[in-house]
Amino acid sequence: MSNSRHKVDEAKSSLAADKSENAVLASLNKLKAQGRIKGFHVRRYCLSGLSLCQGRLGDLGVIDDKYDVAVTTACGALNNLVVDTVEQGQACIEHLRKGNVGRASFMVLEKLPPRDLGRIETPENVPRLFDLIKPKDPKFATAFYKGLFNTLVADDLTQAQRIGYGKKRWRVVTLAGQLIDPSGTMSGGGTRVQRGGMSSKFVPERMEPEVVARYEHDLASAEQEWQAFQVERKSAEAELVQLRKRLPEIEIALEKIELDVSTANKRIKEGEKHLAELQYVLIS
Repeated sequence: MSNSRHKVDEAKSSLAADKSENAVLASLNKLKAQGRIKGFHVRRYCLSGLSLCQGRLGDLGVIDDKYDVAVTTACGALNNLVVDTVEQGQACIEHLRKGNVGRASFMVLEKLPPRDLGRIETPENVPRLFDLIKPKDPKFATAFYKGLFNTLVADDLTQAQRIGYGKKRWRVVTLAGQLIDPSGTMSGGGTRVQRGGMSSKFVPERMEPEVVARYEHDLASAEQEWQAFQVERKSAEAELVQLRKRLPEIEIALEKIELDVSTANKRIKEGEKHLAELQYVLIS
């Protein structure tokens, strides 16, 4: 029952969040669910075997919360939608155009050139932002690399300037969201920073109302079973109380029986002794 209640709460929370979902993503998710487009990559989260959709590049990987601002600032492609082939991307765009749903940018995996994604040496051993991302699937690594390339992460602006403007120019972003470009431009500052582009964990995604209804039905059944169990439990506890009340009586009866057995054993020994004496007399 507890597990069922947790699933219902989780599903309702996801359903409430979906009410404010981007119209473009919602439309493409629906098209994918109907089997009308394939190769539209979405992060999957299984609830009772049901796969559900999100759709952004930023949802196809996770990164520590510490780097949320940095990656959101440095990777504008996090909001791109990911497809396998050009044809699949065209199908999505055509659907959005015909329905006048909105615009979206797509990243086509087959068009991304092969890359050496191995770790590189960096000044002051600062991390490369790409290396901090854990893709949902290794095939998405090239998509994240395209969005970030060799962007480094610095603790603060002083370190970023020292690294970015050194003997070799680097693209560097600070934990606070200040960005230094190899061309020499710098951006950032102010009271508002970009965040929320990626999460540190995969979270529940789209939830259909009928699934919520099914979970609620399962919860109702579990609650009925729990209530029936409670009735049985109360009956068993009442019977246990009565048995405990009878325990002294049973213990006295047991002592009496043990005494009777002891007395009977003595009589048997005495009888065996008397029988032996009689047999001796007869033989004599």
